[in-house]
Amino acid sequence: MHNIYVIGDANVDIIVPYPRFLNEERTLVDYPNPQLVGGGTSANTAVALAKLGLPVSFLGTIGEDQYGKYIQKDFEEQGVDTTDLIVDPNLNTVGVFAFIDENGERYLWGWPRVDQAFKVLERDKVPFEKIEAADWVHSSGMSLVYDTSARAEIIEIFKKAYEAGVPTSFDLNLRVDNGALDPEYEKAVREVIRYTTYLLGSGNDEFKYLGEGRDWRENAKALVTDARCVIVRNGKEGSYSFSCEGEEYVPAFTVKVEDTVGAGDVYNAGFISGRLAGKSMRDCLVLGNAVSGYTVMRKGARNSPDTEELEAFLREHQTER
Repeated sequence: MHNIYVIGDANVDIIVPYPRFLNEERTLVDYPNPQLVGGGTSANTAVALAKLGLPVSFLGTIGEDQYGKYIQKDFEEQGVDTTDLIVDPNLNTVGVFAFIDENGERYLWGWPRVDQAFKVLERDKVPFEKIEAADWVHSSGMSLVYDTSARAEIIEIFKKAYEAGVPTSFDLNLRVDNGALDPEYEKAVREVIRYTTYLLGSGNDEFKYLGEGRDWRENAKALVTDARCVIVRNGKEGSYSFSCEGEEYVPAFTVKVEDTVGAGDVYNAGFISGRLAGKSMRDCLVLGNAVSGYTVMRKGARNSPDTEELEAFLREHQTER
C-alpha cells in the first residue's frame, strides 16, 4: 500500500447558498440552510484520497477549538491518519464562509482573522524521516500565501522529499491581487516548484500569472522540465498535461453543477491515485476530471466519490471518455 503525506491547511467550510426565487413574480423565496463541513485546500485532497482507499497522513496545524475538534473528528471518520496533526491551543482554526450562487460558483470569506492556525508549522514537529520515506507528498499554495513558518517549512519539506526521490505534487492555489502576485509570495511559490514533480493549477486563474506574458499555455509549458510535469485544470473545459513527452487533453464530463468548492482539490486526488496505480497520463487526467465532476454535482468538497462511486460514474459517462 502507498503512503501519502498531505501537508497544509485544514479548516471548516460554512456553505451558505444564495436565496432563490420560486416563481417569476419573485414573491416566493427559498432560503436553503447553511451547512458546516470539513474544508481546506490540502485537507480536501487528503480526504478525497482516503475515500479512494489510499493511506493518507495529514500534517498541519489546527486550534484546540470547536472548529479544530470538528476537523479532527472529520479526518478520523474519513480515514485520514491524524498522528502528525498539530493541535495548538494558542491558535484559531479558520472557518471559511462559502457563499454559493445559482451557478454553483463560490465567494469565500474566512474568520477568525487573527492567530490563524494554518499559517503555522513548527520545524520540530515535522516528521522529516516519515516524509522522506513516503510514496508521495502533496501540498497547496494556500499555505504559502503568508510569510509565516508554514511557508518556510513547506518549502523545506518539498526540498527534502524531492531530494529523497519522493514524487511531489503542488497545487498552485494562487492568490492574485489586482492582476499581480506579491513578489515575495511569487518567490516562495517558484522555490516550491523547483522541488515539484507534478505542478497543478488553473490556466486563466493561475498559470496566466506565472510568466512574462499572460498566455497560460505558454507559461505552463515554460515550467516543464525533464523531471516536472504540469497539469492544467480548466473546469468545464477539461484538463491538460504538459511534459517533456508531449501534451494530453481530456475534456470535462458533462454534469449539472451544484457547487464548485474544492473542485480542484479533489481533482488532485483522482490524478494522484492514477499515478500511484501506474496509469497513463491520459487516464490520470480522466480520473481527475471524474472525481471533480462527481463532486461538483453535490454540495461541499467532502462529497467526493469512494472507489465504487467513481467506477459507477465512469461507467455512466463512458461515452464521454
